[in-house]
Amino acid sequence: MVRSLGLIIVIVAVTLIFVPGLLHPSKSQQFPAVNYSDDAAGFRQVTGEAALTPQPVPSGWKANAEDLTGPAAAEHLHIGFAVPGAQYAGLEEGVAPPTTFARSVLGASGAIPVDHVTLGGVQWQVSNSSRGEYSLRRTVHGVTVIVTGSATVRQLQTLASSLR
Repeated sequence: MVRSLGLIIVIVAVTLIFVPGLLHPSKSQQFPAVNYSDDAAGFRQVTGEAALTPQPVPSGWKANAEDLTGPAAAEHLHIGFAVPGAQYAGLEEGVAPPTTFARSVLGASGAIPVDHVTLGGVQWQVSNSSRGEYSLRRTVHGVTVIVTGSATVRQLQTLASSLR
């Protein structure tokens, strides 16, 4: 019996050591890719306005979060991206009044623009979220679009520039 128990312990130990990902899953295993097309289509169905999505998704980025919430008057679409450098870029779209939506996503300080930047011929308001993250915001056909996250300024601007 002791011999059998010892053999089982050895087999389990060898399996844990030599099967990759069992003890320490990679980042891609921790955050599986998601397809946000259904949520983007749902946003259009509820609000009557098309969601802006990256066209194309920047190279090396992976959508790993998506959510569509709220009643029609306050619909909120969230799409999150894992970006190179183990950082995160979030795309938020909503039909609530722009300042109200910005405050709900970015906190009180994020609702106050501190600068403007032009990306691809389109002007964006720049602010800093209550977490100190760089944020970009603009309103298109009654939809407020916010790009924010822990990604670099360049990565967030790349996401904003890719939205169609």
